[in-house]
Amino acid sequence: MDSHAEKKATIVEVAKLAKVSTITVSRAFSTPELVKESTRQLIYKSAEELNYIPNAFARTLKTNSSKIIGVVTDSTYNQVYAQAVTTLCAEADKLGYGLMMFETMGSEEKESNALDTLFSYKVAGIVLSVVNDSKTYDPRYIRIARKNNIPLVLLDRDIKTHHLPGVFLNNHEIGVKSGNYLAHCGAQRLLIIGGPEQSEITQERVNGILSTQHNPNLQTKVIYAHYNYQQTRELLLHEVPKLSAPPTHVVGINGQISLAAIGVFRTLGYKEVQFFSIDPVPYAADFGFTIPCIDSDPVEWGLKISSLLFKLIEHNNDPAYFDRLFIYGKLITH
Repeated sequence: MDSHAEKKATIVEVAKLAKVSTITVSRAFSTPELVKESTRQLIYKSAEELNYIPNAFARTLKTNSSKIIGVVTDSTYNQVYAQAVTTLCAEADKLGYGLMMFETMGSEEKESNALDTLFSYKVAGIVLSVVNDSKTYDPRYIRIARKNNIPLVLLDRDIKTHHLPGVFLNNHEIGVKSGNYLAHCGAQRLLIIGGPEQSEITQERVNGILSTQHNPNLQTKVIYAHYNYQQTRELLLHEVPKLSAPPTHVVGINGQISLAAIGVFRTLGYKEVQFFSIDPVPYAADFGFTIPCIDSDPVEWGLKISSLLFKLIEHNNDPAYFDRLFIYGKLITH
């Protein structure tokens, strides 16, 4: 781990290394959309080499960090994340911290810009639900966080290229629980709607479901979609009519996917389909229907994330306090 005493570079040194003006360096961090992509990446690389972080508040220049916790998620529409973050906010407030939130909408560029902004504010710690949980994803901001000793705690999605603390679901076991329930229901044609095909979460859940399906006459199909509602809805409106026969059972890999699937199948007039969701379907009860699901208790998530993050802050991000906590979820059928 790098020492806090490590010399921090200045904007002038970054500009000199990148062979650009100090104004361009400033824009690359404050308004990156105004800087050409190739130039921006050169500046970021130079800043990383020199361990440069732009300071947003003059008052933080004399301190190691602010009293701000950064939260970066794929979508605040995700009800599980929203409730977990609400719990984190309450816990942070008790300790005198405030939250600064960013929504990445599945964009790696937005994620990178969000982390750069949080670094510039010298945040005390960051909670991150990463946009890409494939095996090869290796974002540069991990090295920046480590150089500057900023605790980075993962929520739900792992970064396989680094060993980082976080709170995760046991996704294979959740898939098995889901599959056992579907097998008990006597599914004949099973449609599984996942997130991105390269996502480890999607693959673990899909494989868990498929491992329980022993009916030789069962027809199964997997459609890989997105983790957010709107993109999944648009894809399903295009793909579902291509199915050779309507499924008897549909399982969504998360709540937003399940909600999109319910809407699409109703729009297309498929009335006999039974649904199952990993995560509760957002606001389903408000519309008078319940869907069997796996409930992973977002309040528990929020409490575990809070405990882990503030322990790392208290102990100066000491690796001895790194922990990887798991939630297993429970089956809800009524």
